[in-house]
Amino acid sequence: MYNVLGKRIETLVNGYLTANRYEISWDASPFPGGVYFYRLETEGFTSTKNMILVK
Repeated sequence: MYNVLGKRIETLVNGYLTANRYEISWDASPFPGGVYFYRLETEGFTSTKNMILVK
């Protein structure tokens, strides 16, 4: 997870996962509402998406 300044604020998963569907929960209670970004990385593929945290 990254804030709007590009600073990494949290790492949710750091490791190898086999191909499948996964659901990861993020406890955002210590963070203020706003825009955040998350990045998904695999071999040969990277995707960054944004999310809005509303409190």
